[in-house]
Amino acid sequence: MQNGSELHKLIATALTGVVKQIKSVRYYPAKHPALQAAAKESLRSFEPILGGGNHLSVTIRKEGFLFDDSPVAKSNQVITQLATFCFARRIQHLTFLADLNSSDLHHFVHYLLLDPQTLQKQGGLQAILEKARLTTIWTNIRDLDDILERRKEIESLPEDPEFDPAAVLAGGEDVDESQAQSGALALETLLARMEQENNDARFQKALQELVPLLRLQLNDEQRPLVMRAFLLLCRSATGKQYSEERRQNARLGLGQLSTDTTTDYLVAYLTEEKTEQKTRNTLIQILAFMGSKITNRLLKILADESSATKRKILHEVLVRSGPASLPFINEYLSDDRWFVVRNAVALLGDIRSQDSLAELTLLLQHDDVRVRRETVRALTRIGGKRAINILLQTAASDDQDLRRQAILSLGAMRATVASPTLLSMLKQKGWSQRGIDLKKDTIRALGEIRDPAAIPELLKIIAKRRWLHKQLNDELRVAAAAALGDIAEESTRAALEEATNDKATTVARAAAQALMQLDKANT
Repeated sequence: MQNGSELHKLIATALTGVVKQIKSVRYYPAKHPALQAAAKESLRSFEPILGGGNHLSVTIRKEGFLFDDSPVAKSNQVITQLATFCFARRIQHLTFLADLNSSDLHHFVHYLLLDPQTLQKQGGLQAILEKARLTTIWTNIRDLDDILERRKEIESLPEDPEFDPAAVLAGGEDVDESQAQSGALALETLLARMEQENNDARFQKALQELVPLLRLQLNDEQRPLVMRAFLLLCRSATGKQYSEERRQNARLGLGQLSTDTTTDYLVAYLTEEKTEQKTRNTLIQILAFMGSKITNRLLKILADESSATKRKILHEVLVRSGPASLPFINEYLSDDRWFVVRNAVALLGDIRSQDSLAELTLLLQHDDVRVRRETVRALTRIGGKRAINILLQTAASDDQDLRRQAILSLGAMRATVASPTLLSMLKQKGWSQRGIDLKKDTIRALGEIRDPAAIPELLKIIAKRRWLHKQLNDELRVAAAAALGDIAEESTRAALEEATNDKATTVARAAAQALMQLDKANT
């Protein structure tokens, strides 16, 4: 097992995992897949401690956890609150056995969340765990030998036919539902008051009540009320009709609510299939306004999300958050998963900040071609002189997978500055299919740029006939005619009219189409 200091850190991490589980159970529906995922994630945080057949026992005091009579993460408020929560349920000792599993963690947290009255009616948490035959977690039994002996007894006994886990949990729901209804009513009353409040001091005082009250209502039933509260805060934080004091207080309130739990709740609502588009748009605005405070959580959800539809929605939220999210997105550019890096690159491209160009330049050397291609697309969307220069270097590089894409991107950007480089590429010798395809893309880019400086070279191409490599040469001539049609300069009319009589029908058709474009441009 690890040394004392390291072990204390690992215990703190494991207890934090339990807290995350508790939050998940509180805010996700009973059969939501996120609950099992949270239990598995929590189990992973225990594995470094329980590996090698070790067990973990901690003592619980009202003010915190102890391991070997030494405080665990004494200054960590989250862990302190967990200790207080357990202590209120008369749990003074907690033991996790080496064969702990995610299923036991999942059920343990559900039983732990029962209110103290319900627990005591059932004989305490340990009695419930034993009836449920949950034997990898033990409460209030300090001696490990006693635990192991009791475990053998439980596992040798038949299941208790009178024990119904669902009924036990339902017994606590009556109290919870009553409290939830009372809290919802209090929240609705408070919101009505705050929406009419003109006094900044009273608004601030009400805001102090709102934040903890709102946290308790993050459930499916109270979604409209939660939305109303967040909209009130967002409007108060931005409304020009309000004082700077009120706007600042509203921003502070939103900051206090910008937790992983709140983010998960809003994202679940946002990405739910049955959520109406109008509501979805509002949720996107709320999450985007919360900005960099929740970016890390959004990026983690995005990285783990398998649904393309949901990824698209999360992408929009992050783009709306703007440049403030860039430092967090940049951290994902070195992720081991190529698709995570690609998603991060796509975000940089859509945020369109010149500050991203340095990171994107490095990613043109990424091992995965899909990341490199997304990087070229991102550079194209960002645009500007620096991006054009990077794409010019890529167009002249040895990376055959990117050269054509970079050339076409320069055309799409109508980067006139790229014309000299593109024209020089047309003069390179060689008749391989790959080389001809590259030249065709170069010609197309020149047409999209519409730089008259390209006309002389394009006219040379369309006029030049060859017997050797005739088919490949005609492909270039067709591309040149199309490019001249895009440029639509009157000076090219005579050459195009002549080309309409060319023996190569593909060239003749392309020249005729170019003349139609020229006529349209001049009418």
